[in-house]
Amino acid sequence: MDRIIVAFPNAEAQRRIIKLLETDGYVPACCCAAGAEAIRAARKLGSAVIICSFHLRDMTANELAASLRDTAALLVISTAANLDFCEGENLFKLPTPTHRADFFASLDLLRRFEAKNFRHPAPPRQEDEQRLIRRAKELMMDINRMTEAEAHRFLQKRSMDTGLKLTETARLIVDSYTHGAV
Repeated sequence: MDRIIVAFPNAEAQRRIIKLLETDGYVPACCCAAGAEAIRAARKLGSAVIICSFHLRDMTANELAASLRDTAALLVISTAANLDFCEGENLFKLPTPTHRADFFASLDLLRRFEAKNFRHPAPPRQEDEQRLIRRAKELMMDINRMTEAEAHRFLQKRSMDTGLKLTETARLIVDSYTHGAV
């Protein structure tokens, strides 16, 4: 699945864009008709390329671009008259009608722009790593009478101070508490 969001209020326009993307092997992460949906999806993905129309159900492409300035690059596909009103450093324009080659050249450019300029989510922790962190926090809460938030902040600070990953720090804490070193 690619970090591509298709946002058009018209279901037929959505289907045409999805079909076009699929012909070149792209699988959009999601499709939506409203800007709020696109914002949630882009933030959930960490960053994205949003292919959209000038008008969505609840906002314009300008408002969407402003909301996602640090998260997404927008490819606005609309008439030349509408595109005259589009502006934003993360907003790119493609007038209709457009050629397939122009569409994919623009998409390729935006995907490179997105990869270079926006943050991406960290891979999720493995379940055993989550258990280890939980165990370290539980031990600190029981023995040192910390709250869960205090134990988590302690783990984070110790991890940053030592330059170790959070899971490595949690492992040291669990080992030290269970082996009586603390």
